Amino acid sequence: MTSFQSSSSRASEAHTAFNRLHRSVQSWIWEQKWEHLRPAQAEAIDPILRGDTDVIISAATASGKTEAAWLPILSSLAAARDNETLARGVKALYISPLKALINDQHGRLESLAEKVDMPIHRRHGDVGDSARRALKEAPDGLLLITPESLEAMFVIQGTRLPVMLSGLQYIVIDELHSFIGTERGAQLQSLLHRVELAIRRHVPRIGLSATLSDASIAARFLRPGNEENVHVIGGHDDEAADLRMQLRGYITSGGGVSDGEDPTEVEPDKLAIADHLFRNLRGQDNLVFANSRANVETYADLLKSISDRARVVNEFFPHHGNLSKDFRENVESRLRSAGTPTTAVCTSTLEMGIDIGSADAVAQVGAPGSVSALRQRLGRSGRRGKPATLRIYVSERPVDQRTPPVDQLRAELFETVATIELLLEKWYEPPNTDGLHLSTLIQQTLSVIAQHGGATAAELYSALCTEGPFSHIDQPMFIQLLRSLGNNDIIVQSSDGTLLAGTKGERLINHYSFYSAFHTAEEYRLVSSGRTLGSIPIDQPLVEGGLLIFAGRRWRILDVDIAGKVINLTKAGGGRPPSFSGSGILIADGIRQRMKQLYETRDVPVYLDEAARALFQEGRAAYDRLGLRESPLITWGDDTILFPWAGDRTLNTLHVLFSSENYESTLDGVGMTLRKTSRVQAATALKYLAALPSPDPSDLASNVIVKERDKHDVYLDDQLLTHSYAAAALDVETAWPLVKHLAEATTQFAEDLTNYRPKSVVTTNTEPMLELADGGPYAVIDVETTGFSPQRDRIVEIAIVHVDEQGTVQGTWSTLVDPEQATGPSHVHGISDHDVRNAPRFIDVLPHIQQKLAGRTVVAHNAAFDLGFLRSEFQRAGEMIPYWPLVCTMQLTKSYHPGESASLADTCKRLNVETGKAHTAAADALAAAGVLSSYIGRDPKVAARRA
Repeated sequence: MTSFQSSSSRASEAHTAFNRLHRSVQSWIWEQKWEHLRPAQAEAIDPILRGDTDVIISAATASGKTEAAWLPILSSLAAARDNETLARGVKALYISPLKALINDQHGRLESLAEKVDMPIHRRHGDVGDSARRALKEAPDGLLLITPESLEAMFVIQGTRLPVMLSGLQYIVIDELHSFIGTERGAQLQSLLHRVELAIRRHVPRIGLSATLSDASIAARFLRPGNEENVHVIGGHDDEAADLRMQLRGYITSGGGVSDGEDPTEVEPDKLAIADHLFRNLRGQDNLVFANSRANVETYADLLKSISDRARVVNEFFPHHGNLSKDFRENVESRLRSAGTPTTAVCTSTLEMGIDIGSADAVAQVGAPGSVSALRQRLGRSGRRGKPATLRIYVSERPVDQRTPPVDQLRAELFETVATIELLLEKWYEPPNTDGLHLSTLIQQTLSVIAQHGGATAAELYSALCTEGPFSHIDQPMFIQLLRSLGNNDIIVQSSDGTLLAGTKGERLINHYSFYSAFHTAEEYRLVSSGRTLGSIPIDQPLVEGGLLIFAGRRWRILDVDIAGKVINLTKAGGGRPPSFSGSGILIADGIRQRMKQLYETRDVPVYLDEAARALFQEGRAAYDRLGLRESPLITWGDDTILFPWAGDRTLNTLHVLFSSENYESTLDGVGMTLRKTSRVQAATALKYLAALPSPDPSDLASNVIVKERDKHDVYLDDQLLTHSYAAAALDVETAWPLVKHLAEATTQFAEDLTNYRPKSVVTTNTEPMLELADGGPYAVIDVETTGFSPQRDRIVEIAIVHVDEQGTVQGTWSTLVDPEQATGPSHVHGISDHDVRNAPRFIDVLPHIQQKLAGRTVVAHNAAFDLGFLRSEFQRAGEMIPYWPLVCTMQLTKSYHPGESASLADTCKRLNVETGKAHTAAADALAAAGVLSSYIGRDPKVAARRA
């Protein structure tokens, strides 16, 4: 196909394609008063009608992708019905990542499906029992469904599923890009494969997307192992709308909101942004993307307050996934209605293809995080020949002599500009397709067992791995996975070899959250006067009489029904938005590399307003002042900050790499801080690392303490967990050439490597002690924390075990600690915000800790982690860090057992040390004390003393 076609040529092709459609579908098109088919629609008709190939339709938002798939699908089904060749059962599956998108597509397809006498069903969490029964009793037509609901059908319907899907002819996957490289995507691939296993034949798959970075990756995802035969229909650039854009800059106060305070008085930048939104968006239909649900509630509340003060009808409403279905659908209905000007302040819930009509403008508050997200959001504006309008608002902190370098660089502004520039070049983030997805494989293993009432290991491996989406999992790894599940009572084996769900496995399958491949926290419903407003996660600390902002209004908590998981509210005058849980977007390498280019060029984008232009020039001036044009290393106090200009996954790899060489490092956006490290030391370390062979990712991952990332990772043994973490979180292939480049860029600072050795892991004030006999008495410590960064995160539990010179445990002390922030990964340490509500703060227990550590050698397993947090807590309390002789049992393990796993669990198993409940500070400290005692017993000086 040629790259350029005349309008007459395209019109001729569209006419030819139209003539291939079923007459009832043609009639529907005439009723819509379409002048012609769009290019993607015309091009999709032939391959879909043939029914012998998979198809990807990659076209801009509002280019008619939905109709491009369904016009030929329904034509094919109508023709088969005319010829009486249609089998019973569901004829076509439409799989969407969002319930709201399913509801929207149901309304959009209803008249077209009715035209060909084809029933249309929905299946997701909000669909009532009567509709579910109707589908079960008379499966037919089109089924619009989420992956989670399809999973539920496998588990609940079991062996009936092949009958329900016996007539299946097509599968449509909407927003294909949102699945690629994710746990949910691995689940979807497995479900698609299991559908074909159930009905014993291939079904054409049709993927729809507006933001594919690489069509070959998408094809490989859609049909693994046969991607070369996927028919790809590309976008048509001549349909792109003009773009009007402005990026506005602000300075934030950096303050927070207290209960009962007016948030507009605390954060003037947010008030200024809200005021600009009000003045420029009122009277139109718009979308304001605020990145987080808390920000959505904040800006919706501010805009309503401005409307109230101006004595005008409020047109600004929040829209996010925790709001009730009725509230969300009311906002969507207002956006579609011509006579009700509406601005939805939203998260990504309105990023995808829900039909809300054409937005007059799209606003983005803060950096969008990814080019793909910005493309999706921008696609909501500029339809039907109108120019697209994009307003972006970025706040930066005020700068003084104490401002950290990352904030001096105005990094969020530069990230936003880099994202815009890449968007204009039509570049999108490539997905990470390296993941093993072992967590999802666990879910799918249980799902197959539930579907069939049991399965053998061979049957499971054949269904899921041999020809399935987990083909990257070899037989030994799968057997190891099954053993790990057996050890955790997730599965059991009967006398005939059939694998069944164990006690814990049954509980997992029977819990409503089983059907999703990702974490779904239990939530409390928010109710006012009997009306459900929505829900919030239960880890949000709420008390009776407390205040919050939700659904764009302010509320006081009347009472909390723990058994019913209900929070009753009444209207109030104060409050602040709840801090919803949720992980941030990983920034891609391409964005950070473009940021570096922007710092080093002189052009200033024309779309910046005066304030943003000034901030942009400040960032460039700081870049030059800090010397980053000449070197990626800068000195900041006792630390050195490395600026690799790499994405988050690559940065995390560098972080783990430095940690493995016993450097205490922390990540802070675009930079990585090497604590208590000079620039010479950092440069020499880079030179040393660059001279080494590229590390094995799993060997590198073995140095990471907390590796659980996904829903069922807790059931993996340490070796599998290490492999899984390495594949998902590390990118050695990208990081290693970067290390060599950074070493070359800092060679002028590096010392000769002749006598170089990696930095000691254990302290700022001593070398590690390996002659243990001279080191007692000991204080073995372990901490549980709210995260991985000693600078940003806090200790939430601490334990200290006293051990004498002979290795005998003398006593144990532990306490929960109020971290004065959210407790973080409760699925790891098991500590919730409720647990620490009445716990002492660190400063309250500091004197006791000082007493417990005084006169003793401090011991920890991976002392860099525990001591890093302990030192930071001492500094926050204004206390001098004492001199501590230190021993790291992880380092001892590497010395005694080179080349073997040095994790605490594996070390205890190797030394026959008893372990208690995992991930409690007291249990881990006692385990480390047992390891210490074992190594003391091996020390010849101790043996001589005992003799």
